Amino acid sequence: MTIRDLEIFIEVCKTKNMSKAAENLKISQPTVSHAISQIENEYNVQLFDRISKKLYITDVGLRLFDYAKNILEQFQNTVIYLQGSSAGHSINLGVSSYFSSQFLLEIINEYEKLHEDVKIRVYVDLREELLKKLDAGIINIAIIDGEADLDKIVSVPFYKDEIYVISSNHSDLKDKPVLDHDDLKGKKFVLGYLGEQSMKNLHSYLRDTNIPIDIKYICKNKDMVLNIVKSSDAISFGAKSSFNDDDIIMHRVKDLDISRDYNLVYHKETYLKKNLKDFVQFIKNKFKEKN
Repeated sequence: MTIRDLEIFIEVCKTKNMSKAAENLKISQPTVSHAISQIENEYNVQLFDRISKKLYITDVGLRLFDYAKNILEQFQNTVIYLQGSSAGHSINLGVSSYFSSQFLLEIINEYEKLHEDVKIRVYVDLREELLKKLDAGIINIAIIDGEADLDKIVSVPFYKDEIYVISSNHSDLKDKPVLDHDDLKGKKFVLGYLGEQSMKNLHSYLRDTNIPIDIKYICKNKDMVLNIVKSSDAISFGAKSSFNDDDIIMHRVKDLDISRDYNLVYHKETYLKKNLKDFVQFIKNKFKEKN
């Protein structure tokens, strides 16, 4: 039984049709039939019941389907890791999907210009998924919001992204750079995601100040938050780096001091090669001027 046999088996499970599986995989139907028969004969099992020219997966087939998906995922991750370890891809960088795309492009372009022999492959994902990839060795290092509260992960803080209230340029708040509590009362809010610790601090602030705000929308998509604010009278809390838009006004809030803290994280057991050490130092130096 080979990886290719498992790929074919998974596709047959999904389509429940060998001809369709062959079409999707761009191989012949006899090749698909042979792969399934090969597994069944090698291990003396039946993966499908064949009734009236239809395929019905057996209990053994269902169990193998679960195993096969995991095996294939691990195999693909291994291939990605080995490809990323080659000379052509020296750094596999994970980046939180909430990190500023402008900052990310600055980092990649400037670093690769300074180090022409180093190539950076970027994986943009949610914080939890990045930590899994880091643990699996798929990425060498990651930029995440907040610290990684894990013994085996090293966190290096490098940037505090201040949290502001944002409104549209046609809002009645547009001429007020600093808002007080009365300005927020009764306003419709779009509640986006600011990072775990920032959200806790924000909820504490709203509870302690007892400001009666109307949370109209709960949305984790940054672009949707932006569009709602721009096209309505709703306001939101947002990180300074996330909203570089002429139609958006940023306001400080009296007594509110919250930031979304970004960290570079890597596995404690990882030996940081010179290029990774240089990369960590490059980011720390670059963001000194932004803090």
